[in-house]
Amino acid sequence: MINVLWIDDEHQEKEMDFFKLDAQQEGINLIGYTSFEEGFEKLESNLNRFDCILLDGLFFEKKNQVKGTEDVIGLGKAIGRINSLESKKVFPWFVLSGKDKFTKGENDLLKANKAKCFDKTKPQHLELLFKAIKDAVSNREDYQLKLKYKAILEITQDEYLGKEHYERLLILIRHLEGSQKIENSEDQLNSLRKVIESVFTKLGKMGIIPEEILQHKGWINGSSLFLSNMHSEYEHLKAFVLPVIGENIHRLLNIVQDGAHSEGNLRLKVDEYLNSSKSDYLFRSSVYLLFDVLLWFKGFVDKHPYRDSNLTLWGKKNISEHGENEWIEGEILEVKVNGWGTFKPNDSYKTIGIPPYMIEDNDFKEGNGVKVITEPSPDGQKTYIKEILPITE
Repeated sequence: MINVLWIDDEHQEKEMDFFKLDAQQEGINLIGYTSFEEGFEKLESNLNRFDCILLDGLFFEKKNQVKGTEDVIGLGKAIGRINSLESKKVFPWFVLSGKDKFTKGENDLLKANKAKCFDKTKPQHLELLFKAIKDAVSNREDYQLKLKYKAILEITQDEYLGKEHYERLLILIRHLEGSQKIENSEDQLNSLRKVIESVFTKLGKMGIIPEEILQHKGWINGSSLFLSNMHSEYEHLKAFVLPVIGENIHRLLNIVQDGAHSEGNLRLKVDEYLNSSKSDYLFRSSVYLLFDVLLWFKGFVDKHPYRDSNLTLWGKKNISEHGENEWIEGEILEVKVNGWGTFKPNDSYKTIGIPPYMIEDNDFKEGNGVKVITEPSPDGQKTYIKEILPITE
C-alpha cells in the first residue's frame, strides 16, 4: 500500500468513506488529519512511513480550530514545510478540493508552486489523482524497498513489535541494499539487540516465555535458553520452537551482546573486529539472521493467539531432591565462546555445565572459585546447577 498523509478538515465525514474505499482498492492508504499542525507533527515523526502528501485547499492550521475557521493559511504552511523537508526526504504532493477558488481558473498559491488541483466533485478527477499518486511514488527507492521487504516491515504492526521499530528496520534494510561498505556497523548492533529484546517481551506477553525469566537480571540470555529448551528451571512440554530457531537466536545474541558493549567480559571482541575489518559481511549476515528470526516470529505469533493455550506449552522442571541441599565447592575450569561455563567440584572429576546467564550475571571468569547447589534432571540422567555463588575470602 502507498501511505498518503491526507490533510482535510472533513476527512472524517461520512461522505468521504467512498473516497477512502476507492483509494484502498487502488492500493492507496489515506491517513487523515484535520489540521496542518497535527498532520505535519505526525509526518515529521514518521518520515519513512509516508510516501506522498494529499492536501485539501482549505483546512485548519491549528489542532483546536472549529468548523468555519478553515482557510488557505494551512495550505501555505504545508507547502512551505514540504519544501523545507527536502533535505531529509522529497515528498510528491497533490491538492484535492471542491472549492471554485482552486478548481476554476488559476490560483496564485498553486501557480507559484507549479501545482495542479484535482476536483473532488468529479469522479474522473479522482481516477486521475489516484494514477498521479501511483506514478509519482512507484519508482521511488524507498517505496521499492518497502515492496521488497514488505514481510519484514509488516512486523512493525501493533500485533507484532509495534511502529517504534519501523524506522530501525528500514535503516537496516537500507544498509543491506547499499552498495558501499557499511561504516560504523558496530554502532548498529544495538539496533539488532533492541529488536530481539522486543521479540522476547512480546513472547512474554503471549505467555510463551515465563514472566519469572523476563524479570530476572539475565533475562535476555535466559529467554534465549528457554526458547532453545536449555533453561535450568523450565522445560517445553510440547515441541513448539524448532531447534534451528533457538540456535539462530543464540548465535545472533552472541554477536550483538558482545558487540553492543564497549566494556566487560567481551569474549568475542566483536567491536574490535568490526572496527578493523575490511568487509561488512559479519554485520550483513547478522541482519539477515535477524530478519529470518523475525519472519519465524511473525508466523509464530499468528499461530499462537491464545495466552491460556500458550501457558500449557511449558512448565517448571519437576525436581526430585535427594537429601538436603548442600553447597559444593569447586572451580570454573573454562568459559566457552558460546557463554557456557564448566564447573569442577573439588572432590570429583565430573564436571557440570554452567548456563551463560549465570556466568554473565556474576561476571565469572576461568579460575574463579565458586560454590553451587545442584539438582537432578527430571529423568535423573543429568545434573543441573540450581544456585551458584562466588567463594569470597
